[in-house]
Amino acid sequence: MTPEQKIRYLELENAQVKRDAAALRKKLAETSAHARRVERAYQDALLLATWYAGGIAPSRRFAALHGMTQRRWQNACGLLRMGRILNRSRHWTTTDLATIERRLERSRQQAIETPEAYQARLNRHARHE
Repeated sequence: MTPEQKIRYLELENAQVKRDAAALRKKLAETSAHARRVERAYQDALLLATWYAGGIAPSRRFAALHGMTQRRWQNACGLLRMGRILNRSRHWTTTDLATIERRLERSRQQAIETPEAYQARLNRHARHE
């Protein structure tokens, strides 16, 4: 092999290693504890939104009666705040489930990409888990 061929071969090998490393980093992010927490919060937030759209106030007590822990309720409310569905303490901005689902999908992606932004929407007790 000529020196130019060796250099080209090493450049190709380096590019392949970089692609593999990027794929592994992406896979690691998808299986992280934070990503699982956000996915669970997404499901719980949809449940809370369904309750609210049905005319039921999704309080902590009501959620606890239906098997949702306080931590899960707080995580779901944090995701709802991030999607601008909840503001202030318990003021809902919309009852349209299609709009809520779109906003939650967008906020789920943002929460996975930037954990700090999601944690900023949580209450003080839920931030340091």
